[in-house]
Amino acid sequence: MTALDLFMAGKFEEAAAAFEGLVASEPNDIAWLDGLGKSYCAIGDFQAALPLLERVDAYQRKGTPDAPGQQFQMSVAHWCLESRAKAVELVRKLCADTLDGKIGMAPDQAGGATFGLVLHYMAVTMTDDINRNRALDFLRALNANYDKRPTLSRYPVQTVKQLLGEMAFEDALECATGAPALASAFRVAERSRSAMQRLGVVLFHDGAARRACGDEMGCLERMQHVFDLGHRTEPIRWQLARHEVLAKQSQ
Repeated sequence: MTALDLFMAGKFEEAAAAFEGLVASEPNDIAWLDGLGKSYCAIGDFQAALPLLERVDAYQRKGTPDAPGQQFQMSVAHWCLESRAKAVELVRKLCADTLDGKIGMAPDQAGGATFGLVLHYMAVTMTDDINRNRALDFLRALNANYDKRPTLSRYPVQTVKQLLGEMAFEDALECATGAPALASAFRVAERSRSAMQRLGVVLFHDGAARRACGDEMGCLERMQHVFDLGHRTEPIRWQLARHEVLAKQSQ
């Protein structure tokens, strides 16, 4: 199996070893540096990942100025290394640059909602009301566009609407997976990789919504759900959920 095949199969330590060999032979190959950085993130070695992510980010943003580069993954790396102010600042700037049109390449089909959703999670977790409000303002701005052109945007539109109080969790869950109940949603996700990824997103941000309402046990339950989905779900939320779960277990 190639390094990429190992990564896609969830064999992250083997993938990291394979990418290390490739980087040793071609130290300036951006694809190998990217693969190694992502492999380190997948195994939780964010300290080793950051210098690689920074190199890839500089290359990507130089070649495509309106791309987010690796800023989002770098934010998650800083978060998991407990550099939370740095993490929040990176993702907050992604939101601001998206609204200003400086970033034209969103990580989703909902206008960059992913940035605002993760900023909301981080701000709620830090009890940072200023950045929580910034996240909600960003999501409201996107939501206004969804309402104007409802056929053009796709998931996670519904999770945005849930956080804004316009949709129930069950409705967001059904939009994400086609199943209105959690047990059936898990079964759908086992048969569909895209549903598995969307399920991780809807569960993660329902956890953030619960935390925002003071339901910490409900939040941690959702984080455990996302962690249990494993590497086949959306990687950023999985890494953040893993960090929560492992931190709780170490207490």
